Amino acid sequence: MRRVVRAVIKAFLISATAAGILLGAAYMSYLPGKGGAGATPTRPHASGAPKTSAHASSGAGGRGCGTVRIVVLVDNDRLVKGLQTAWGLSIYVETPNTRFLFDTGPDPSVLKHNAEALHINLSSLDFVVISHCHGDHTGGLPLIGEVKPGLKVYVPAPSGLEGYVRSLGLKPVPVSKTVEVAPGVWVIKPLYGPPWEECVAVNTSYGLVVLVGCSHPGVDRMVEQAVKDTGARKVYAVIGGFHLIGAPMSKVAQEVNGLVRLGVAKIYPIHCSGEEVRHYIRTHYPGRLGVGGVGLELDLPAPCGSG
Repeated sequence: MRRVVRAVIKAFLISATAAGILLGAAYMSYLPGKGGAGATPTRPHASGAPKTSAHASSGAGGRGCGTVRIVVLVDNDRLVKGLQTAWGLSIYVETPNTRFLFDTGPDPSVLKHNAEALHINLSSLDFVVISHCHGDHTGGLPLIGEVKPGLKVYVPAPSGLEGYVRSLGLKPVPVSKTVEVAPGVWVIKPLYGPPWEECVAVNTSYGLVVLVGCSHPGVDRMVEQAVKDTGARKVYAVIGGFHLIGAPMSKVAQEVNGLVRLGVAKIYPIHCSGEEVRHYIRTHYPGRLGVGGVGLELDLPAPCGSG
């Protein structure tokens, strides 16, 4: 009789263990982050903090392969203590394929100080893009000539900057039409403001990030040109100067509404953008407003198959 009881108990324990394993596996498959049907990838937050990280799956076709790092090196406003401000703009970009600088600010010393404070080695740059001819965007070029002689500098063809760039020991590359200068990085053909001005589009898993200098031709026009020339289906962010200080609210509304119609998810109005545009976005599209300034860093997933 005892043998029969032991056999029944043993059979019951084996069955219970097997059922527990099956239930545990089913439960784990639905835990977030475990790769199951219920997994919920994170997205870049919109808190406006100096650094935004996104290391999750792309909602635009596949998981990210590496990171696109975007850092504001020079601006009028400061987000990180210890960095210097100046009236101008410079943005550092690093992708899995290249490193470059978009504009250089007004002063070599400010650019140098902030780059060192943020541990960015300017001698590792592959090229520089200058948006337009104004000194608050070209003034840091002498530093680049010192740390990386012979470096390519893309300038708007009609800007008249070629001689100045060459005099610094750098190699000017005039741009008259949109060109892909590295995998997933485009210099967009110059539009007339005045002056002639070009922007840069960088591909990420969330869509394009468009960098603008002062947007003299209109920030909405420049982003529209970038979308048209790159064939992008989504624009994740626009960062830079919008040249709207003191502009009538009708013009502010026209350009911001234009960005919204283009589907821009995050708008970072810095440098010459003005408080009017920030107020308008905060009032009408609060979820799209990004807080920028020196030290802003965005880390976004790079798309696979971009080279």
